[in-house]
Amino acid sequence: MTFQIFKLRPALIASAVLAALASPAWLLAQEEEEAEPDTGVDTTLVARPSVLVPRAASGLLLSVTRAGSKFVAVGQRGGILLSDDGVKWKQVPTPADATLTRVRFVDDSHGWAVGYDGTILATEDGGSNWTLAQFDAAWGRAYYDVLFSDAQNGFVLGGNGRLWRTGDGGKNWEPIESPVFEDQPNLYNLVKLGNGMLLLTGERGLIARSSDDGATWAQLKSPYTGSYFGTVAAGEAGAVVFGLRGNAFHAADVASLPVLTEEELAALREAAANPEASSTAGNPVTEVAGWTELKSGDTESLYGASIADNGDVLLFGGNGRVMKADLAGGQLVRQQLPTNINMNAGLATADSLIVVGTSGVQRFAKP
Repeated sequence: MTFQIFKLRPALIASAVLAALASPAWLLAQEEEEAEPDTGVDTTLVARPSVLVPRAASGLLLSVTRAGSKFVAVGQRGGILLSDDGVKWKQVPTPADATLTRVRFVDDSHGWAVGYDGTILATEDGGSNWTLAQFDAAWGRAYYDVLFSDAQNGFVLGGNGRLWRTGDGGKNWEPIESPVFEDQPNLYNLVKLGNGMLLLTGERGLIARSSDDGATWAQLKSPYTGSYFGTVAAGEAGAVVFGLRGNAFHAADVASLPVLTEEELAALREAAANPEASSTAGNPVTEVAGWTELKSGDTESLYGASIADNGDVLLFGGNGRVMKADLAGGQLVRQQLPTNINMNAGLATADSLIVVGTSGVQRFAKP
């Protein structure tokens, strides 16, 4: 199925109500047969341009990345900010004021930002100008991640198990169907590993891999039953997954990890259907072959990751947490920063860390 992006025209709700009250019964019945089914969502919503504000760099920001020599950050109310040095930031206009959750670039020029109300924005000039590729008020949920392999081919993923792909730069999208997403979990993060395999993480301990560029997916046995907010490639074939309450795990070879059996999947679904019982079932962390728990003794949730120039894996989280993954030692080591802000994401440069969160964007010297 191909999804053609189009703009919705606002309805005149008050006029429609008055017309309905004045219409005869047979006309109302005819209109009901021709009308779209009532989903309970206001599909008359249309995207509104973001508003430029003087303190945009101090507001809620959720993602930061590079675009060539520049830095790009995104966040609440459609805010997109650019910087040459990570210190001084300038907000640029965008065609939608929905909160943006992730921004990624595939080269110096081509990038995408995604967020709430099914919003997808695209740029071809390094982030100075953005166009609206999708605004899906009828769906009304959020995209949490976007991943492109080149200027034409990419994925978006988000609420209710939605995973879509495009082959024309985002003009058209088609859904990827898989039994892995039948329970409609929120999908939070998608990365390409060093060997080209795709790895996806989400809520309720969801970890899934694809070895055929996203055509088919296999759900992996998870060492944790809580949500994974992110994953990051580690080495040629490995990855680190991380999320709720500071839990993080490392696998040196994702391709060799065990897959869930039908019986195990049925047990997970039963536990999800009875969360009260599952919450008292014991330790949410279990040993699974191929996974190593990265212990820290810390319970602050981890939301973002960055790989430093020297290969270090850094994780960013609540209350000023920056954790360096010691993969050989099986632990997370806290990196001390002079702040306790909640960090949603971070970016390691040669000599500093650029972090974004509830207090906007800040740059710190590397600890």
